[in-house]
Amino acid sequence: MKKNLITLSMTAATCLLILTSCGNGTVARDLDASAYNHYEIDLNNDGVISDSEKGLTWANSYDKVISSIKSTSDTATRYSLMHKAETLLMSTGAICPLYFYTDMYLLKTSVTDFYTSPLGYKFFTYAKKGTSTSVTACIASEPSTVDPALNSSVDGATYDSHLFEGLYCYQDVNGDGQADLVPGLAAAAPTKTENDDGSVTYDFTLRDGIKFSDGTDITASDFVYSWNRAASGALGADYAYMFDNVKNADKVEADETGEEKLGVEASADNKHFKVTLATDVPYFYELCAFPAMSVVKQAAVESSDVRGGWVADAGFVTSGAYTMDSWDHDSTIVLKKNPYYWNASNVTMDTITFALSDDTSNMYTNYSSGAYDMIDDFPTSMIDTLKTTPDYHIQGQLGTYYVIFNVKSKLFADKADTEQKREKVRKALSLFIDRNYIVNSVTRGGQEPANSFVPTGLTDADGVSEFVSYNGADGDGSGYYSVAADSYASNVAEGVEMLKEVGYTYDESSGKFTDFPSNGVYLYNTSEGHKAIGETLQAELAAKGITIKLQNQEWATFLDTRKAGGYDIARNGWLADYNDPISFLDMWTTASGNNDAQFGK
Repeated sequence: MKKNLITLSMTAATCLLILTSCGNGTVARDLDASAYNHYEIDLNNDGVISDSEKGLTWANSYDKVISSIKSTSDTATRYSLMHKAETLLMSTGAICPLYFYTDMYLLKTSVTDFYTSPLGYKFFTYAKKGTSTSVTACIASEPSTVDPALNSSVDGATYDSHLFEGLYCYQDVNGDGQADLVPGLAAAAPTKTENDDGSVTYDFTLRDGIKFSDGTDITASDFVYSWNRAASGALGADYAYMFDNVKNADKVEADETGEEKLGVEASADNKHFKVTLATDVPYFYELCAFPAMSVVKQAAVESSDVRGGWVADAGFVTSGAYTMDSWDHDSTIVLKKNPYYWNASNVTMDTITFALSDDTSNMYTNYSSGAYDMIDDFPTSMIDTLKTTPDYHIQGQLGTYYVIFNVKSKLFADKADTEQKREKVRKALSLFIDRNYIVNSVTRGGQEPANSFVPTGLTDADGVSEFVSYNGADGDGSGYYSVAADSYASNVAEGVEMLKEVGYTYDESSGKFTDFPSNGVYLYNTSEGHKAIGETLQAELAAKGITIKLQNQEWATFLDTRKAGGYDIARNGWLADYNDPISFLDMWTTASGNNDAQFGK
């Protein structure tokens, strides 16, 4: 999942840094589709790439292996295919991981019972602050949306987790500050039935007396509507693919009329919500806590003809612990306790104010004055001092900060006139990046240099070994390139040879390329941390004769630019949506709304 605001530790999954063409601002795209007909993968998982598996399109290679992963319940096969998918993804050179995330934030010691999740969410619902029942936090700037079906950012998910709820939710059960998965609007864990055709049906009993914030009942039919809406091609949500394992999802996601329906149903008494999965998945309960699967009220959604317009301003109907009392755009969001929430008697914070800002100096000033109780970003210059204070917190996250290339860009097409050559260019630029310098001298938040896209913290088939430990051509744990500090010189040398092979001219005496395209602009949304990373990459590329300029862009526009493919290279990041490697792999299928690399498009 993406995040609006990247902290010094880059806790957010996406503060995108985009390289676009200069001049008139138009990015050259739309290369001949035949350029992509070379991807290959062992679709049969038999250890051999047959003639029929060579020279495939993205749709006939990557998309199919992801489909195979989601249609098998055999653990060994599933993990073997996920490794193959990541290897194909990394072979394109379009995904250039920099480091694995940590999460740093400042929290007043007066605030207790606050908890977080390794997915990046922050929870204030059951927090305490002495005798006060209000808390103020700043986690990001203005969100692009808080429609749970349309949101794809971590900051938006934090707001949605307070405003909406699904069958499951997160609470700090063990009192350790970590979010635990528990039944939400479901009364308990569902019953599970294995069907003769290999599918499984989950039967959820809803809690008695659950209501929307307007006092009307929440029923199983509301879940049927909400899930069908979120998955439908008519809505075109980025996260429609999250419903892939639900029966008939492929037809629902492809249907722009909204007539096709998922394999979900409500019982006659509207107290049971039944879900049939074509193939069972181990992370299904986590999906049930994902914001896109929250319940929304049909009449509220359809009160506006604008896509997502029903939540454009405060006052909309919610299903979670809070309602939105006010939304002063680009300034504050104020949440008020929802008296109709099923667990309202245990909700401790009556008011949560989210300040909206990406100005780290302003955030820290307000935090220091006591105006803010928590901030998710602060000035780079303060990090060493803040590390010694009790307000400073750092923890692991399931995420990767990376550079993303648009595979349809013509930025390198002067010399790289085939996709294979463009892959070499992308990989060469990746090798010029000193990841150890970035984590040790720029971010300084305990991040680990990344040599794969799937991050540390996710286990392999045995449930113990790290998934990332099996990266590399031989599964030897070396990754897709070396991130050892003493390997940087050899990485640079390898990158130089790759660009020379493509046809770029290298001046041995100066150690620089003399004819590499110089019309790149490094675009990033406002953040001191973004700027520092951008300046580092700018300097490292300049050392090899490659020129880029730096420019930032407002967050909502920034997201639209990237999603539309209006860029050449983007700096990106991703936090897991649930605890499984597939969360980092299924986002790259052709039809995925999160496929900003434009694979197969």
